[in-house]
Amino acid sequence: MGKIKSICVLDSGRDLASRIEQRTSALKAPELADLLGLGKTAIYDLAKRGGIPHYRVAGSIRLDPATTAAWLRNREVAFPEKKAA
Repeated sequence: MGKIKSICVLDSGRDLASRIEQRTSALKAPELADLLGLGKTAIYDLAKRGGIPHYRVAGSIRLDPATTAAWLRNREVAFPEKKAA
């Protein structure tokens, strides 16, 4: 599986991590996959490898919005500014 690239998608003036953080209920793996533009299998694989904090409830994966937003912010990639030629 490839690495997640920078996810700084703006929607209504808020970045993706902020939009996730504002949720009031736990995320399901397919919901997070949709937000990140990934397949749900990628989220399940991340969880299985311990690559994303999650809860297992009755065999299902649930992700806390605040924890998920912090996880996402820790993976943000800064793009270097291009120097004038």
